Amino acid sequence: MKQGIIRGGIYRVPDRFLTFPPDYDREPHAQRNVIVISGDSAHEDDEWPIIMVVPCPSQATRRTKYCVKIPYGVGNMDKKCWARVVAAQPMAKDEVGDFVGHLPADMLEEIYLNWAEYTGQV
Repeated sequence: MKQGIIRGGIYRVPDRFLTFPPDYDREPHAQRNVIVISGDSAHEDDEWPIIMVVPCPSQATRRTKYCVKIPYGVGNMDKKCWARVVAAQPMAKDEVGDFVGHLPADMLEEIYLNWAEYTGQV
């Protein structure tokens, strides 16, 4: 299992492991950035194989009011992208690739607030 996964961490993952409904006209990429939103206790548990991630496409074609803009350079992002909160999804720890960087606390908080609003928790 992948070690060293952290909440708010940005990682490269194989695009084929992600879904972006509707997926019918999506152009696949070899790799894509994701932000880990699950808690560190799950990441540290070797018996628990799943984490939660938010994909970060660079195109805003399906952007919603819940998406969070991540500017170029923030968290070592190589281009501007959008944290697509409505596409949060589970991922196996062993599918997570290279560490890119860490999202600043205020942006991670915005993702959590948007997730709570989207799911009707607030």
